[in-house]
Amino acid sequence: MTARAPLRFVVGTAGHIDHGKTALVRALTGIDTDRLAVEKARGITTELGFAHLTLPGGGQVAVVDVPGHERFIRAMVAGATGLDLVVLVIAADEGVMPQTREHLDVCQLLGVRRGVVAVTKADLVDPEWLALLDEELAGFLAGTFLADAPRLPVSARTGAGLPTLVAAIEGGLAALPPRPANGLLRVPIDRVFTLRGFGTVVTGTIVSGQLAVGDELTIYPRGLASRVRGLQVHGAAVERAEAGQRVAINLHAVATDELARGDVVGHAGALAPSHLLDVRLRQIAAAPGPLSGRVKVLVHHGATQVSATLVVAGPPIAPGAEGVAQLRVDRATPLAALPGDRFLVRGFAALANHGSTIAGGEIVRVHAPKLGTSAARAAEHAAVVARFAQARLAERVALELRAAGPAAPTVAALGQRIGLPAAELAAPLAELAARGELVRVGDELLDGETVANLERMIAARLAAAPDGAVPREELRSRLPAALPARLFDAIVGELARRGAVIATGDVVRRAAVDRPRLAPGDAALLARFRAWGLEAPRPKDLAATDRTTEAAQKPILDRLVAAKLLVKIKPDYYADAEAVAALKAKLLAYLAEHKELAPTTWKELCGTTRKYSIPLAEYFDAEKVTLRVGDLRRKR
Repeated sequence: MTARAPLRFVVGTAGHIDHGKTALVRALTGIDTDRLAVEKARGITTELGFAHLTLPGGGQVAVVDVPGHERFIRAMVAGATGLDLVVLVIAADEGVMPQTREHLDVCQLLGVRRGVVAVTKADLVDPEWLALLDEELAGFLAGTFLADAPRLPVSARTGAGLPTLVAAIEGGLAALPPRPANGLLRVPIDRVFTLRGFGTVVTGTIVSGQLAVGDELTIYPRGLASRVRGLQVHGAAVERAEAGQRVAINLHAVATDELARGDVVGHAGALAPSHLLDVRLRQIAAAPGPLSGRVKVLVHHGATQVSATLVVAGPPIAPGAEGVAQLRVDRATPLAALPGDRFLVRGFAALANHGSTIAGGEIVRVHAPKLGTSAARAAEHAAVVARFAQARLAERVALELRAAGPAAPTVAALGQRIGLPAAELAAPLAELAARGELVRVGDELLDGETVANLERMIAARLAAAPDGAVPREELRSRLPAALPARLFDAIVGELARRGAVIATGDVVRRAAVDRPRLAPGDAALLARFRAWGLEAPRPKDLAATDRTTEAAQKPILDRLVAAKLLVKIKPDYYADAEAVAALKAKLLAYLAEHKELAPTTWKELCGTTRKYSIPLAEYFDAEKVTLRVGDLRRKR
């Protein structure tokens, strides 16, 4: 191990007020983490303190000293989030106290899995008392992640037991794998200050991703743009830092009064904060009763605290049990959360000897659909969440795409839901494409099941059309509105490649359509109408040209209208059905974008004179395609 190499681990303290957490950190590191005057005057820690510890092997780890008073639990949770190892501090002369219990609950709910118990002030009690206390602690810690953790008597005043404690910390960390350095960058801000000559500085632990000097940043959820001017790890300037390291970031072009604890530093545009989150939740065993229905709670995530409504999906969650729920956070304070993040839920009333912590768990899905109110919908939702929770990466990608349906997220948007940059999604996307479970057009993605459903819908629409043909834009308008135009074109193109449809110009038709058999005279007249398009002559003019009568021509016109090959716009105006369908597609496309249509614009869309554009407009009014409002037309 390189001497004094910064390791990607964070160690934190936990425990009741005045049990000696800060004194222990000072004795271990030589750093006084009480930096505020009020803390020194009152002798208690009210804010997070930070230090770094050099281990016997030469590596350095970050140390977070948390406040022990129940009034500062928000700061404690901010410090405990993301810890790799906790030192639970219990004073030998007092034993287990209320905040000892709550801090242990917090660490357990936040997913801390390694720890050491430091029995401080051991020099103030005799050995017999220490032995009795050790028995009490064994019972207190049974069933928790600290059940088998070393319980070590120490004294910050005399230094007794400190080398053993440091060795235990190093041993606990050695059993942990380093945090993966992949994923989207997130640094929950736990401190904001100004440094003379440098400007705004924020500190926090990199919970995922990597950060380098010069990186373009966004501060979430505020949306502030910034850039990394400088980086420090353990007080030393560095060019790059990774997940698991505590960093001080010198920010460009952001003032301290624009920032607050709980904001999250991420790469520019990489994160999409969410206000609807599906979670797996465990209620603490000491809770007074089951969680059910809807409950107003405080949610701690990263370094932030927000109000939310907790909605339980399915049966009530009993004390000590797990269940599925949804967190509905205020839209003004969305969370820059990702699947796998831990969170804590606190109530507005304290539990005896346990503070206000009631539950915690893991975020399974961000940007979730709103949980339904019926029992059946809730059960279905819970089953979907369970599938998300158990899925490996490729299956999770497939589930996200299936849930998105025709909305067809981009690769970057998919990464925002899963927590990986686009480059790290290449392998699972390739796997799904190879299995035929993915269609990709440019940067947009559709899952195979959605594509199959859309193909069936297109086939049904074409089958319902009397002549098996539908204008392209009309066909798209009958599909889910969320489907992007270029994905529709890609699906139609694939159907045409397979020979299922014929796509020519503005019309899509079934490949095999039983066309009506026309008499030679009918076919000849139809060919002329096809050539005229929207500007066919009036029947009387046509009869005069052909040296016949209107009465003689009317049966032919009626047969062509019945066969859906001509459209009777008005008694003396017939037009080719395909030309009318193409005009309808143009009309719908224009109204989808502009909402209102003026007469001059309509004339341009028709490509005709007023002689034809006016009756065509009246025809679409009568067909309930448009609604006339004064001189304007709107879509019905």
